[in-house]
Amino acid sequence: MSAPVSSQGMSYRLAAFDIDGTLIGASGELSPATIATLRGLDAAGVAIVAATTRPYEIATPMFASLGLEVAVIASTGADVRLVDGAIVEQRTLPEAHAREVARLCDESDWGTIVGSADGAFRRGRPAPTNGAATTSVGSLAELPLDRVFMIAPFVTPADTSYAALDEILRAGRLRSERAVTSAGQELVAITAEGVGKGAALRRLCEALAIPASQAVAFGDAEVDVPMFEAAGRGVAMGNAPAAVRGAADEVTGSADEDGVAASVRRIWGLS
Repeated sequence: MSAPVSSQGMSYRLAAFDIDGTLIGASGELSPATIATLRGLDAAGVAIVAATTRPYEIATPMFASLGLEVAVIASTGADVRLVDGAIVEQRTLPEAHAREVARLCDESDWGTIVGSADGAFRRGRPAPTNGAATTSVGSLAELPLDRVFMIAPFVTPADTSYAALDEILRAGRLRSERAVTSAGQELVAITAEGVGKGAALRRLCEALAIPASQAVAFGDAEVDVPMFEAAGRGVAMGNAPAAVRGAADEVTGSADEDGVAASVRRIWGLS
């Protein structure tokens, strides 16, 4: 079944959703209205994509619990997979630079999320409780750092060691983008040069034979702006920073206000 025609006269066939701060708010859970919206899009034949900083193993359980099969842009675009888990593209960090970042995370005692070909790992933070398959490690040096897609430390520019991180990023020409968890915690998603949600969305659309112009992207943070630029339409959450709102085609309510549900009603005409 093809997607309904939107109010703008464009038949949008794909919806790409950031998770934290977009689909879920401070509660850490999907609201009933958002669940109904996702199921409505699925029933209408719209391809649903989870486009997130979360590693693949942390991104998928929420959708699986609803019986929804989704394609995934994980680890901020470094790990792109189809509905059945088939790999579209995976981009690893250069091993030498991954080791430098990992060493600094350990030395600075930063809580860190790592997405890799070996799974999802957490350092210094409690394991999630939503059924995600993650492994806690005491040191990032324990990991095979030649197979890492993303290292995401929970750190802000106010941290005394942030300048050292910035130097590593610039010297290694690594990509870094700020993101925020549903609980409001800031982190820096570090990936290889050329990686990002925008490039990943284009590659996924090619794999699905859906023009990127027929995609709608929803997000709330700096990391989502390239996805707005790649998609036919970008929707920013109402609580997003001004620069993120300014990069979108429309602004909806926050996750806590069921902004996604309201925007989907406007775009797809779903009740």
